[in-house]
Amino acid sequence: MIRPRASLRAACAIAAGLVASVSLAALGGMAAATAAPAPVSAPASPLTPFVDCVQDAPLGAVTARTVVLGYRSTADAAVELPAGGGRNDLSSAPADRGQPTAFLPGEHHGAWLLTVDAAAEPSLGWQLDGATVAIDGDAPSCTTATSVAVSAPATAAAGSTVPVSAAVTRALLAAPGDGTVEFSLDGRVVARVPVTAGTARADIPAPAAGAHTIAAAYAPADGSALRPASASARLTVVPAAGPLAIAADSVVGGSTSARVIVSRTSSAGAATVEFATTDGTARSGADYVRTVGTVALADGQTQAMVIVPLAVRKPGAPASTFFVVLRRASTDVSTAVAAVSLPAVPVARPPAPAAAAIGGGGGSLSAAAAGPSSALPEGDPTAAAPSAVGASQDLFWIVVAALLTGGGIAGVLGLLRAAGGRRGDL
Repeated sequence: MIRPRASLRAACAIAAGLVASVSLAALGGMAAATAAPAPVSAPASPLTPFVDCVQDAPLGAVTARTVVLGYRSTADAAVELPAGGGRNDLSSAPADRGQPTAFLPGEHHGAWLLTVDAAAEPSLGWQLDGATVAIDGDAPSCTTATSVAVSAPATAAAGSTVPVSAAVTRALLAAPGDGTVEFSLDGRVVARVPVTAGTARADIPAPAAGAHTIAAAYAPADGSALRPASASARLTVVPAAGPLAIAADSVVGGSTSARVIVSRTSSAGAATVEFATTDGTARSGADYVRTVGTVALADGQTQAMVIVPLAVRKPGAPASTFFVVLRRASTDVSTAVAAVSLPAVPVARPPAPAAAAIGGGGGSLSAAAAGPSSALPEGDPTAAAPSAVGASQDLFWIVVAALLTGGGIAGVLGLLRAAGGRRGDL
């Protein structure tokens, strides 16, 4: 029997190892594929129900219990939950009892008023998207319970002033007319305002850019049986936008529109502003088209253009001006008015009449030629100088004229006598 060589034995060992590795990997993959997936926790519900107050009223042998309920939503948009669908039910009772089905972001008091038989349904519960609140007699009485609703803008620019208000109410009775409301920003009290007819208002400085919380806490007057209450609202502060300015481009003759530019020095944050045209010496309809609108500058945008159509103006219309005005801006305005200047419209002149011809026969003479003998001005340096021949001829005639005058006459008579003497000799 022939023994295999050492190299052959080594190759076989390596091949066996590879086969074993592949087999183990396949078995591991099958085990992973058949293993149960890891449990995934359900996201927490953004909705929380609460009881504002309870009021019992005996009606003979029956005690009618009136319950005022509300909810709090941390969602960014409205949440729809149908009544009796398993996520918006009443326990130990018919699931649909007229509860709200649309839940808006924020905190909402007095969203639902429910009346039950206190003896027949002593321990109801409102189940809202996994959270449950007990409806029983342990809640505050509606004669003393209060609630607060905060009203504030959702966004504001850093460094600006934020107007906020708080409405203090009672579920079944009139709003309180006394007490105070403390407004706080991120837990720090920034204003304390007395309540007048259930309302308190304040202007608070906007903090640095970012997400913030405005809270309002109602404190009843000393000796009052009313209970305190509080509420909050979210505020997003954006970087301050540069002040807005408006300027008009020049308008040339024949233009059909005027361009007006709304700009700012800083592009940080968003800004909006309304604009409107107004008459000056130019009139809407006759010189331009009345235009109104809103300019919105997005974050990172420094300018936007407004186009104002121009009317067809009559020949001879004088230069005139109208204005474009900014109003209701979301930020500061450095220049609120732009003047648009319209040029005068020239009057169309008739063409010059053709030159009339005079004369007849074989030639013609223009009206211009029928005037002065020369079209050149007197003493025109471009006129031709007199020639030398003409000058010598003039001198000859001057000498002849001189001979014919004075002594020249005697010479003529002498010539005549000489001619007579020759005739006598003959």
